[in-house]
This record gives sequence, structure tokens and C-alpha cells, in this order.
Amino acid sequence: MVLTAAVVVAFLLASSILVAFYNPTVEDKEINLIARVNNEGSGIYIDADYSPGDFVTIDSSGNITYNVDGWRGKIFGTPGTTTIQHMQLQDIVINKLGLSFVNYSEGSSSKECVYYIPSITNAAAFAATPVLTGAIIWEPQYHAALNSTVRKAVSLMTTDQFDPGHTCCVIAAQHSYIESHPAETVRFLAAYVKSVNWVNDALSDKSSDKYAKLVEIASKRTGGIFPNEVLEEAMDSVFYTYGMTGEEDKPSAPLLSLEAALEEIINNYYKLPDTLKRTMSDLGFSSVHEFAQRFVNDGYLVQALDFVPSPSGYSKTSVSVAVIAGDIHQIAIHAGIDLGFFSDYGFTINVSSASNGPGVATSLQNGEAVFGLLGAPPITQTVINGMLSTS
Repeated sequence: MVLTAAVVVAFLLASSILVAFYNPTVEDKEINLIARVNNEGSGIYIDADYSPGDFVTIDSSGNITYNVDGWRGKIFGTPGTTTIQHMQLQDIVINKLGLSFVNYSEGSSSKECVYYIPSITNAAAFAATPVLTGAIIWEPQYHAALNSTVRKAVSLMTTDQFDPGHTCCVIAAQHSYIESHPAETVRFLAAYVKSVNWVNDALSDKSSDKYAKLVEIASKRTGGIFPNEVLEEAMDSVFYTYGMTGEEDKPSAPLLSLEAALEEIINNYYKLPDTLKRTMSDLGFSSVHEFAQRFVNDGYLVQALDFVPSPSGYSKTSVSVAVIAGDIHQIAIHAGIDLGFFSDYGFTINVSSASNGPGVATSLQNGEAVFGLLGAPPITQTVINGMLSTS
């Protein structure tokens, strides 16, 4: 019997049957979330020919009453169908108004829906599309629209009014990179934490040299096209963070609330049509909670929060990072680069820009970037639909 077993093992080793059990060339396409970037920082604006009261009423306690008739048949711009802003507006239309959310085509005129045009990524695009009633967009484009002299716009609602405390941008990472480069990942996040703390220090004292430098960096990184007052208003509407956002968070689990937020996002999106095309069981998970625990990896951030840089410095490592072009939500990473924090921690950062979150997700998927800063909803949708996190 021993001889027979040896023969079987020899046969398996010499045949392709072994490949069915282990294939070292299988590519690791998993994506993980390793830090937060911000909360809040977007809003819905409308053409100044309309009155906000036609659409919503917000009382002194912040309670919102939606005027369904005011929304009927109106056309709104969004940055793209898988962006967080599109999903937020879709949630309002379907769940708050009870209407359909339909892609606009010329001549459409149903009163049983709200129409969208999914290519309005900035205030200039809104101004150039006269058919639009309004749009939902991130900062600084939101305040740019409110300050535009080309087409007058007024604020309808900001995210801290209709979706307070919502999870906005996060740092996503290629699992294959962070697992094979743990020390670099911890250093990268340590530099990012330092950058966020610097930004928040600057915002706390607007008479300081730090604040003047922050505005300078924001102007540079958004192309120098916005007046300083627009940038200052924009940054005031964003809550910058890297992890902990509430009492439920602990230093040993700084992304605990992110896991909870993702569970809520996923459960809500399963209620919306054509948003998530895979079930949790398709991915091998028994629940959304189990998926969120796999998707979020806070182990590197835990180490980064206790990181003490080496006094002898580091040899330079080049890493590619994808960001959303001109997005004030992500100013901390730009500040960290410009101020030399990442260089001090041993990095040369190669930044690539995309027009929206789904573009950043694509850069992560195709290997153009190992880290990406983008909205939590679009990366979650990408990972679930693309089966990029499985049990």
C-alpha cells in the first residue's frame, strides 16, 4: 500500500492535475480599503431661476420636507452613474420622492421621474448645458457653481444636510501590493496621517502661515482657476480624516465605523435598481458584515498611528497614486507631497488624475496605481460587481 501511494503521488507531481489544486500564476486582483479621506463636502445646486423652496423645505432643526411636484420632470447633472454623488441623488429620487431616476434624452418629458445627465463633472459643464435644472457635485466645484458669473446657481442642499456624516472618500489599495510591501504601506499611511493633521491644524487658525500655505497648495492643485474665497469656502465644508470619526472607533480598530458605514451603503444599494449585480453569496460571503470585514483592512493604519520614523531616513521608493482631478476632498495627500512628508518617509509619489471615482477605480484595477483616493460607494460597487473581494 505504501508503494501504491508513492506511485500516485509521483503521478500527481508529474501531471497537470496538480495545477487544478494550486496555480502560482493566478493574479491577485483584490482591493482593500485601508484609510478614510473625508466626510461631507458635496452638494446639490440649482439654476438661480428656480427657488430652493420649490424643491425642499428645511426647518430650524434640519428636518427636510421634499416637495415631490417641484422635482417632477426636472433634469439634474451628476459626475457619473457610479459616483457617490449620483448614488446620493438616486437615493433621494427613488426613496424620498418615490419617482423614477432616468437617463435624459432629448425630448424626454415624463412627470413621473427625475432625469439625469451623467457627465457634469464641474461648474463649467453645468453652465454649458442649459437644459439642466441643477446638478450634484463635489468641492470646490460646488462653491464654484455658486460663485459663477457665467450661469447663476443657488444652493439647494449640502450633504451635511441630506446625508449627514456620510462616508465620502477613502484610500483603496491593491491587496497584492500591501501584502508584499507591508513596511512601505505603513510608512505611506503614516505620512498621510501627518498630512491630514497638518491640514486640520491649518484650518483651525485662518490667520496662520499654515493656512495661507494650505490655500496656496489648494489653488495650485486645482489648476489656479478658482478665487481663494471659493477654495476657502470649499475646504470649510469638508471634514478631513484618516480613520476615527466617532466614539465607536478605537485606536485598535480605527476603521470600525467605516465597516459599519459600508454595511449601510451596501444594504441600501441592494434596494436600488441596477446598482449591485452580485450577491454576497456570489462572492463567497455569508453576510454583508462578513464582506465588509474582509474589504476593510485597518491593520496597516493601526501601525501607522504608532509609527516612529527612522532618524537615518529611508531609501526612496516610487509609488503610484490615483486621485480625482481638482478635488478639494483629497487636498491632504497633495499637501503631504508638496510639504515633503512623503519624501521624508521614503517615497517618490507619482500622481495620476481621473475625472471621477470610477476612473480612479479603473486605475487600481489595471495596475496603473497601487493606492487610490475615491468615494467609498464607487469602489464598493466596483469591487462587488467585479468580484474583487471573495471569501
